[in-house]
Amino acid sequence: MKRIQIYLPILALAALIILLPVSCKECPTEPDYDIYLLVEDIQCTQVTLRVTLPDSGKTNIFELDRNDSTIVTLSCTDDDTLLIDMGLEPNVDYSYTIRFLKDGKTRAESEKITIHTLSPTSHEIVWEIDTLGNYGSYIRDAWIVDENNIWVVGNLRVDDPDSSFDGTGQETFNTAHWNGETWNLMRIWGATPLYSIWYFSDNDIWVTSFGYPMHLNSDTWTLYHFHNMGIDASAGNAIWASSPSNIYFAGYHGSIVHYDGSSFKKIYSGTDISLTDIYGYSDDNILICGYNRTDGRCILLSGNHSGFNKIYESDNYDYYGRVELSSVFQSIWVNNNQLYIASSAGFWQQPISSNKGYLRLWTEVIEHRIWPNSIRGTALNDIFIVSDKGDVIHYNGVTFENYIGTQGIEYGPPQLYSVTCKDNLVVACGILNSTYQGIVYRGRR
Repeated sequence: MKRIQIYLPILALAALIILLPVSCKECPTEPDYDIYLLVEDIQCTQVTLRVTLPDSGKTNIFELDRNDSTIVTLSCTDDDTLLIDMGLEPNVDYSYTIRFLKDGKTRAESEKITIHTLSPTSHEIVWEIDTLGNYGSYIRDAWIVDENNIWVVGNLRVDDPDSSFDGTGQETFNTAHWNGETWNLMRIWGATPLYSIWYFSDNDIWVTSFGYPMHLNSDTWTLYHFHNMGIDASAGNAIWASSPSNIYFAGYHGSIVHYDGSSFKKIYSGTDISLTDIYGYSDDNILICGYNRTDGRCILLSGNHSGFNKIYESDNYDYYGRVELSSVFQSIWVNNNQLYIASSAGFWQQPISSNKGYLRLWTEVIEHRIWPNSIRGTALNDIFIVSDKGDVIHYNGVTFENYIGTQGIEYGPPQLYSVTCKDNLVVACGILNSTYQGIVYRGRR
C-alpha cells in the first residue's frame, strides 16, 4: 500500500506520522484561488511535494493525484503543506497534480509535474585498510581531494630509536597525507592532537586542536588561541565552511565561533551542551548538533553568524534508543530538503522546511542498535555512517549494506570516528582497539 506523510508547520519539534485519511492544514475556500505544487526533493522510493495556496484561514479540502489517480484527500487549515509520497519504485516516472475542492467539485487545479525517481547506487565497494602509528595512535577526521590526495588528522605515535624527539623512544605526528602510494606523516604546531580538518587547497587548510583552530596560509601555520583573543569559547570539535570567508567552528559548552575571512566572532548558541557536528544547507542556514555524555542532554540548533535557535532539546536519553526522540545526536548531514541524523536511537531522516526555517517531522529510516559517530553522503541515494563498533554502513537509497567484519580486521572491529566521501571514494577513520593504532578505510566503487 502506498503511503503519504503530511508535515505540519509547528514551532516545536513534535508531530505524528499520519496515514490516510488525515486532517492537516489550511486551504482557501474561494474557487478562483490558484494552487501550486512544487517538488522539494526526489529520492529512490519517495518524493517530497509542497502544496502552496493563498491563506484563507478556513478549513478546506484538496486532493493529490498521482498518474491521474487520486491517492489522498486532505482537509487543512493553512497555506503551505509538505507531502511525502512513499513506497514508489526506483528509476520510474510519476506525474502529480493537486486539486482544490468545494462542495465535492474541483474548483482549482495545479499544473501537472512529472518526476523521475532516483536509481539506487551500488553497494559494491573495494576496500583497502591502513593502520598508522603505534600504540597510543588514533585518527579523528579525514578529507578527500581525490584518490591520490587524502588528508587525515589525529594523534600518531611512531618509533624513535634514538629518542631524539622527546626522550621517550616515540615520535609524535598529528597529520598524514596519502599521495596515491604511501602515507606521509606530518607535524603541525608541535604535534598537538588534531580533531577536525577543512580543506580549500593544499595551501589553504584549517584544522582544530583543543578548542582552537590552526590555519595553513601558503606555507605558514597560524594558531588562533580564542581566549588570548578575548573570545571565551572552546570550539574545536567540528568545522564547516562554504568559503574561506564563511567558516564555523563548534565545540564544548555550546561554543560556536564564526570566521568572516578577517576576524573571529563568538556566536550565541543558547546552550551549554557540547556540540559535535556542523552542516550547512546554504551559506546562511547552518545546523549544529551535540550532546553531553554526563547528563544525556541533547541539542539541535539552526542559525547563522547572527545567532542560533534551538530546534530540539532533550533532557535525557535512553542508551538503548527506546525513547523515540530522546537520543544522542552525534552527527548530521544535509542534502536538498533532507536532514539526516546519526543518533543512539538509529538513523533518522526528516525534511527541512525550505522557507520556514524549522524542522518538520521525524522518520526513522533504519534501526541500528549502534552508536554512530559520523554520517556523510554525496546524494540522497549514497550515504555512509560509521560507528563505535566498527560499522561502515552504506545507504543506496533503498537498502543498507553493513561492511563490518568483511574487511580483514583480525582482532576485532575498530572504533570509527569519522567518515567522508566524494564521487566514488569513501574514507572512514578511527582507532583499532586491539592495538591502539590509527586506522583508515579507503573505499572505491
